[in-house]
Amino acid sequence: MTEIYERNLNVSVSKLDDDNILTKASLLDLNHNIRVELIVDTGSKKIVKAEAQMVKSPFSVCAQTLKKIDDVVGLKIERGIHQRLVDVLGHSDGCTHLVDLTMEAVRLSANVLLGFTRFDEEWRQRKLSDEEFIAQVKPILKNSCLPFKDDEQ
Repeated sequence: MTEIYERNLNVSVSKLDDDNILTKASLLDLNHNIRVELIVDTGSKKIVKAEAQMVKSPFSVCAQTLKKIDDVVGLKIERGIHQRLVDVLGHSDGCTHLVDLTMEAVRLSANVLLGFTRFDEEWRQRKLSDEEFIAQVKPILKNSCLPFKDDEQ
């Protein structure tokens, strides 16, 4: 076996203050070094600031897609956001990697927002048993993965 290519995606979320989180996402491979930063209002779940940077890209024209990141400001992290990100950042005048990276940032932001709004203390400190925690969260994350599988199907 000969390894051909590797791509690394990293995403982190930080609490800026009581009202905002900062999500940073980066993509690094042999041809790309792309970074996205989103500030999300935790109350409204809206993206209030977005920035993107291409430190490295295969073609100079790729950098023209960076201006599209401004169009994600105002989007709410809710059902349907993936398609909205594709429409805003992708297609023939966009960048598939910018779509993917921004979506990863949105996914982790959504996960953190859920933790803040529903299970803040338990989500971070885990005092309940696995079974107790799963029972509380299952109605929200039903069938999203094995622990939350709906056994009544």
